Amino acid sequence: MKILLADENSRRANALSDILRADPSLDVVRLAAGTSLIDAVRAHAPDIVLVDMSRADRDALDSVRALSDSGLERPIALFVDEDDVRLMEDAFEAGICSYNVLDTPPRDVKPLLRAAIALYSRFRQTQNELHAVRKTLSERETIDRAKKVFMQAERCGEAEAYRWLRRRAMRQSRKIADIAAEYLRARREPSEDDLT
Repeated sequence: MKILLADENSRRANALSDILRADPSLDVVRLAAGTSLIDAVRAHAPDIVLVDMSRADRDALDSVRALSDSGLERPIALFVDEDDVRLMEDAFEAGICSYNVLDTPPRDVKPLLRAAIALYSRFRQTQNELHAVRKTLSERETIDRAKKVFMQAERCGEAEAYRWLRRRAMRQSRKIADIAAEYLRARREPSEDDLT
């Protein structure tokens, strides 16, 4: 497991780094001074990012947020030594997947890291499923609108409109939703008022 350790406090980072490096199954990379989190993730492609802060500040969370928005998103575990409900909410909003309140680094960090990666994987899976459902709903709405316009233009029923879209999609080896969207663009779809 490759871990990118991001902590500006060198004493604390050294202590955590020593604990992590004692486990030969962990490959630890430290965030170099002056290097952005995004650049470090791009360069090292870690399995997880570990952010350790005595008091997490907004700049650090902004870095996490920028990473989440960059397309280089990784599971991020945050270690803080003070419990702060508002910070925790901000951290999860920024993209942290594991928020841990610890006054000293634990002897065995691996279970926390594994849990963070598992949470992240589950979250990504849920996001992907949600995206697929939204896409399916959007495609259905497009097909329904195209059928409505076709029915009005050709004075026919819904079954005939759908058959026309399906036949065209089969002839062109394309999805019905793509044919429907193309048809609506060509017809310059009327407003809802025009359809009622």
